[in-house]
Amino acid sequence: MKNIITALFLLFLTSCGIGNYPLTTFYVKNTSDKPINFKASVLKFSQLNGSYVITQSFEVPPNDSLLVRQAHYKKDAENPQNWFTKFDIFPVDGISLNDPNLPVNWRKYFKNRKPIFTFTLNQ
Repeated sequence: MKNIITALFLLFLTSCGIGNYPLTTFYVKNTSDKPINFKASVLKFSQLNGSYVITQSFEVPPNDSLLVRQAHYKKDAENPQNWFTKFDIFPVDGISLNDPNLPVNWRKYFKNRKPIFTFTLNQ
């Protein structure tokens, strides 16, 4: 059962259509002392079913980060906030949260020429 869940999660993280596009990685970071929960939705494409939305729930432990998605994107794709169809962060008492829909809240860097984006949940 654990292998099936892992396989489904990996399918969620990867997108179709690899082509010549670089593997882009998305992390979500929590710099607070409390766990923060959120749900992220992505648009997937299947040749059999067409486009559909997949939603996954996450919990980011205190002072930690979590890999949320890896996908191959065009090199000119510069709007990480648009690569999730929905991103809902659940409020935590005493913690101010950042807006994942604002591009300024996503930090971009490169590792081995592959783009990596990090969104910090809290301010």
